[in-house]
Amino acid sequence: MNESSIIELKNISKRFLGLQALDHVDFDLREGETHALVGENGAGKSTLMKILSGVYNEYEGEYLLRGQPVHLHSPRNALDRGIGMIHQELSVMAELSVAENLFLGRQPLNRWGAVDWKRMNATAEEELAKLGFPDINVQHPLGEYPLGTQQVVEVLRVMLSGAQVLIMDEPTSALSPAEVERLISLIDTLRQTNRSIIYISHFLDEVLRVADRITVLRDGRKITTVEQKNTNVDELISLILGRELKTATISAPTKPGGSTLLDVSSLTADVFRDISLTVGQGEIVGVYGAIGAGHFDLARAIFGMYTYDSGAITVDGRRFPKNFSATYAIKHGIAYATESRRKSLLMDEAIFRNVTMPHLNRMGAMAPNLKREVEIAQPAVERVNVQPPNAMNTVGKLSGGNQQKVVIARWLAFPPKVFVMSEPTRGMDVGAKREVMNILREFRSQGYGVLVVSSEPETVLDVCDRIMVMSRGNVVAEMANENLNKDILMRLL
Repeated sequence: MNESSIIELKNISKRFLGLQALDHVDFDLREGETHALVGENGAGKSTLMKILSGVYNEYEGEYLLRGQPVHLHSPRNALDRGIGMIHQELSVMAELSVAENLFLGRQPLNRWGAVDWKRMNATAEEELAKLGFPDINVQHPLGEYPLGTQQVVEVLRVMLSGAQVLIMDEPTSALSPAEVERLISLIDTLRQTNRSIIYISHFLDEVLRVADRITVLRDGRKITTVEQKNTNVDELISLILGRELKTATISAPTKPGGSTLLDVSSLTADVFRDISLTVGQGEIVGVYGAIGAGHFDLARAIFGMYTYDSGAITVDGRRFPKNFSATYAIKHGIAYATESRRKSLLMDEAIFRNVTMPHLNRMGAMAPNLKREVEIAQPAVERVNVQPPNAMNTVGKLSGGNQQKVVIARWLAFPPKVFVMSEPTRGMDVGAKREVMNILREFRSQGYGVLVVSSEPETVLDVCDRIMVMSRGNVVAEMANENLNKDILMRLL
């Protein structure tokens, strides 16, 4: 491998509204190497990559490309200089053919100015065969192929655009084990073409398989860069967390004292398999996993917002019909708070409208009744301590923590049997997190069942009685929350 650096970032700092996202970070990438970037959520990985790929162009520090200072102004500008990013959310066009996706916006033309389909298809087949994928029919719609194949096409499209540097952001988060192996083989092939790869992943075992060097970020700072051959998973976890790994005795899960309110049995879909769990009366159960583990889609399936193939969901003794609707779930005792509160709230509407929105059919009115809606919403707003506690205020003017409280308040007007909470404290300050956690504890004391789904280990460790760990769509562990710590949870991913 050529030891010369083709990219060097020196003393990179970036702030967002007073928050120090990056603090004098150094990073370099050598020709022909795979350099992994690891760290907890919020460590600064995404911010650094957005600077590298031209998304962010306002920052402090120096960016050198092949020894020359550059200042990239856009992703297009970065690609023109040979730097391409493959995002976690692929940007393919499912209805177009494989070949059309590979040459999107750059289709070869014949002498009459029309697309030269024969040449385009032949070139697509040739390039895919070079990467070890001769079995892909380039004339078929890309959407007919599994996600792993779509990712291969996305990588090749960036390459054909001239990229010598590929930034891969959580590339295996939604892939099956077989697809992961194909991607790792592809990375090995890319190495042989002397391309350089920046690889971002929560899966440390994969990082150790693909990386030549590994840089650890924590709280916006670079902690160290280590050679892959000189480290292991335990050391990486210690570097990520900033302390030595703890050992603990893991307790077997215990059955709740109260009756079972939620019973999920052998639930299977495209992104998770054979998931069984229970939530009892007066119990908080956590489902923890890295982004892409399938746990957020599991939460949606339990609420009727994600189609599953087989299995059963039972709430307080009532077995739900196959692929029921969210309306059915609400009617029969399930509440759901999505991990994206901004997508679940009407930001330009008053708090009371957001609280009563799922329940208008229960309120017995043919048309919205402002007075009745406010009467129902105001006690719920006060109960979760929204500040200021006025149901007439606009949701979009509230802080993030208070918006999350509105999401919770929405289900207190007509209380469910089970609360399903995805990332209940994401993006909140310490005080707001504590308040939301106390609300969940109050639900437990009042006999509700609570399912907390999160990619933040602190969240499930703080509030849950039992914790299940998911990885790549499977439950890999279930434990009582006794003597557990982040070290144990992270080792299971």
